[in-house]
Amino acid sequence: MSAVKEHKQPWIHSASVDVLGITGLPFFVLLCVLAFPVFFEKHEFVSPAMWLILVMGIDVSHVYSTLFRTYLDTQTFKMHRQFMILLPVIVWVAGIVLYSFGSLAFWRVIAYLAVFHFIRQQYGFLKIYMRNEKKSTTTSYEIYLIYIITGIPILIWHLSPDRVFVWFVKNDFISVHFSFLIPYLTGLLFACMAVYSVLELIISIRMCSINIPKNLLITGTFVSWYFGIVYFNSDLIFTLFNVITHGIPYIVLIWIYGNKKASVKTTPAWYSFLFTWKGVLFYLSVLVAFSFMEEGLWDSMVWEEHTGYFQMFRIFPSVAGKTIMTLIVPLLAVPQITHYVIDGYIWKIKKDSYQWKNDVLGT
Repeated sequence: MSAVKEHKQPWIHSASVDVLGITGLPFFVLLCVLAFPVFFEKHEFVSPAMWLILVMGIDVSHVYSTLFRTYLDTQTFKMHRQFMILLPVIVWVAGIVLYSFGSLAFWRVIAYLAVFHFIRQQYGFLKIYMRNEKKSTTTSYEIYLIYIITGIPILIWHLSPDRVFVWFVKNDFISVHFSFLIPYLTGLLFACMAVYSVLELIISIRMCSINIPKNLLITGTFVSWYFGIVYFNSDLIFTLFNVITHGIPYIVLIWIYGNKKASVKTTPAWYSFLFTWKGVLFYLSVLVAFSFMEEGLWDSMVWEEHTGYFQMFRIFPSVAGKTIMTLIVPLLAVPQITHYVIDGYIWKIKKDSYQWKNDVLGT
């Protein structure tokens, strides 16, 4: 037992910050859902107030937290200036081309890109939490497992035309009517988790140590994707799992990055302040302000679904006509898509050309 206690856990910041802000969130959401069944039975869909908190307050806000890792990070922007300037332009042009094939084609591609981004985030956190483990059959299996426990629920979603929730818009996922496969896929999902549990138990006994954050991350990913997509068929429950377990960890990771960079003398004072405990509310307020502005433009020009929250944006006319929509919709989506793309570069561990490993992980 003493060996287990002495084993240094590979937290990114600390046990409390990582559990409360990253690995523990799926369990918190599941606990809320199980603790208040009557509420969730009565509230199957996301209300306007919940949309304000979850979608605008967390989901869209986390997109803008990337700014502090890229465009507002003086050193990073200087090193990758050309790429960061060209990327949004390329994204917009590509979006225009894609939207010219129709609105559904645009949102379908973006939906699948988003799913890939969500899956890769879990993979990225796993790699961080197993960074001190030697490569083995077990570690390789756990990497594959992340793709299995996220991919199978998405596949089941495609086979379940009765799902009441969507990723972005109706029919953005291709629907395949082979629902007879669902029990087999569910069985495979649980079998893979059972194999993981046995392997982890054997390794833990043999090594006299348990990698707590890694196991919380894997189990939490299973909880979020299985219960959010497969077990429950609720727009609200799906959104809670999807948004909270993806958006908040990313916002927290950016804060950890900024917090650890704050000690560097070359870091601007305003940047350092945002990433201290005293500056947390200011940091979050900046993200929400960006999110509010983007959603105000979306609502006034495209969706017109939450006009009560965005009265000041009524000065912008509702967009009509395919030509102007082909320009405006991809333009408004640029921050989101840029986030998906650039995120694939800025957190690499092996090829750390964005120099974050030493600052955050100390390796």
